[in-house]
Amino acid sequence: MELPAASTTRKESSAWTDAYAQPAQAQRRRATISKKLGLLGIARADRQSAVLDLCCGTGETLDALYGLGFRDLHGVDIAMPAELQADQRFSAEISDAAELPLASSSMDWVLLIHALHHLGPVSHINAVLHECHRVLKPGGRLGLVDFPDSPQIRLAFWFFRQNVGLWTPYLKNFGKLIQEEWGFLREYLADWPAVERLVRHGPFESESHRSGLFYFYRTLRKPITNEQAG
Repeated sequence: MELPAASTTRKESSAWTDAYAQPAQAQRRRATISKKLGLLGIARADRQSAVLDLCCGTGETLDALYGLGFRDLHGVDIAMPAELQADQRFSAEISDAAELPLASSSMDWVLLIHALHHLGPVSHINAVLHECHRVLKPGGRLGLVDFPDSPQIRLAFWFFRQNVGLWTPYLKNFGKLIQEEWGFLREYLADWPAVERLVRHGPFESESHRSGLFYFYRTLRKPITNEQAG
């Protein structure tokens, strides 16, 4: 498949970052992450596994993994709060997702949770997936949670963009997130057929796939070659 030429990825605005970092939003994300980790299968993984949370945000997934007993935990994002970088439970670094500061074949798991739609254009998503492949050990797994293109996704985002009924501080803050999320999501949904082909027919084998009302949960596996198996 021929991909469009690479171009600079869009970055979130400071207003989006501030809204995303609000304690109520972080608590909401933290409350839902354990179920998502279970659907990806990592909740059943060996606790000695080296795990990278790619696009780790403010660290809720890392915190959940630590609570499950994982200790070899790494976070990478294009920007992150100073307190996450200073958290001694994790190794957290600032970097582009397509140029990871990690050795090849060093991770057992890489997680991309609600981040794929922020990584466009398609050429950059392709580069990120290949970089995930590079840092994973043979047999290592990539866990993805994100939106597919669906009528309910488009309807939900349309509703929140109307700014109707957003009366509480929490909903107003969530509305700010949705307004800017749509800028990323609109392009991602338009590119969804190409993105889906990259996920399904890229360098990974599919291990599991589940579809929810709004999200898909897909676990991919880096193949083990005959030489590596021997």
